Amino acid sequence: MLKTHFLYFLFFILVFQLSFAQDNCNCNEKEIAFSEGYINANDLIFRGKTVRIDKGSDYDKVLFRINTLFKGVASEELTVYFDNKNACALKFNVGEDWLIYANYKRAKPVVAYCSRSRKNVINTNKNIDLMYIKSDITVDDETDKLTEICGLKAFTQPVSENENAHDNTIPTGMQQILMIVLSAVGFAGIYFILNRFWKK
Repeated sequence: MLKTHFLYFLFFILVFQLSFAQDNCNCNEKEIAFSEGYINANDLIFRGKTVRIDKGSDYDKVLFRINTLFKGVASEELTVYFDNKNACALKFNVGEDWLIYANYKRAKPVVAYCSRSRKNVINTNKNIDLMYIKSDITVDDETDKLTEICGLKAFTQPVSENENAHDNTIPTGMQQILMIVLSAVGFAGIYFILNRFWKK
């Protein structure tokens, strides 16, 4: 009897997690509607082709060869990071044409699933063409509108590996926990010293 109840409980948890994950894949269409406000909310906007995809612990990264830069500072080749822990993570393949909206996190451009970032699929079926968002505007039309609103930006010179060696990197989950623990120990030590030696 107890075993049956336990199996029902496990089944309930599994169904709950699956439905929760599915809900997370639904983006708020009003928040990502095409507008000047949405454009202003993003640090980097470009259209380019995927060159290489590399796996990471918390974030995967995709190298783009940028064709058109609408907003932000970038060289013709740029690495963009995306979350690989989320069940609704974006899926990139080499040789695809993408319109990317990204924001900087710890000095690295990160693209979110719930954004207007999407792959351009040449197809008459709009549901396929627009893959991640529900909209009547195609990737080509959106590119034209971005050109009208933002203009085209010039590329910067690429930064060499040696010049980039001291840039901030995105810490892993374990590194973040370690930093929090060390900070707490440091604050506790300072508190102890102040209480012990600065008593009136």
